[in-house]
Amino acid sequence: MTNFLQNLINGLVAGSYYAVLGMGLTIIWGVLKIINVAHGDFYMLGAYLLYTFLTMVGVPVIPAVILAVLVAAVLAMILERAVLTPALTRDSMGNSPFVITLGISILLQNFVQLIYGERYKSVPYFNDAIIKFLGVTLAAQRIIVVIVAFLAMFAAMLFIRKTRFGWAISATSQNTFAATLMGIDTKKIYMFTFGLAAGMTALSGGLLAPIYGINPWMGASIQLKSFVVCVIGGFGNIGGSIVAGLLLGLIESFAVQYIGTDWQNVLAYSLLILMFWFKPNGLFEKKGH
Repeated sequence: MTNFLQNLINGLVAGSYYAVLGMGLTIIWGVLKIINVAHGDFYMLGAYLLYTFLTMVGVPVIPAVILAVLVAAVLAMILERAVLTPALTRDSMGNSPFVITLGISILLQNFVQLIYGERYKSVPYFNDAIIKFLGVTLAAQRIIVVIVAFLAMFAAMLFIRKTRFGWAISATSQNTFAATLMGIDTKKIYMFTFGLAAGMTALSGGLLAPIYGINPWMGASIQLKSFVVCVIGGFGNIGGSIVAGLLLGLIESFAVQYIGTDWQNVLAYSLLILMFWFKPNGLFEKKGH
């Protein structure tokens, strides 16, 4: 029973940030209709920004997290407007967005490597407490990850469904041409959506930095997991990506218990192949999709 609870909690911890990461990637797909290859690198950037504000500048934890998210989001919006918008506004995008986001990914990795070096760096825990409940031992940092991840997802859902700007995002995702005719500035929606997704991803990177440490290439595996979540949940389906993220976290947690941690990424790749094989539009495919 204790092992079951431990795996359940570990799965929820991993699943909560998979859900945030998948949600960010699927929002970009839903609105901009591109796969952002640099998504995982904004996760890495968020971790390094937190490291900078927290350990080098000496900013307290909460303001440091907020600053890391805001800087990553603003940088993403600048990059979107400077290099993605010209490609997105062409009649035929071709492979341009894929190549451009790949270029952003390489740019961010090399920039961070030049500034901070290639060695792992550690980030102090926000809270060092160890909590024991029903025989389960859990670091307070992991509880913080789950709480903040769910709050971020709830806030993003509320923003998209209950605000005029969120309705504009939904309208653009459904039909860009019709949204333009209604007077919506779709270029501004593209830019803000890219920044919103990058901010959510950077938040995950900052929260997990104390647990896993940081390095310039940490975004690569996260990119894969985000993609798997989107495929399971269905690209463009925000609710589906949340459920899929939690599902992937739980599957990994229980599977690793029995087959070992070395198989964790193999499992994710296998799920990806199976989904493309049997349910290419995801488990939560929307009607008419």
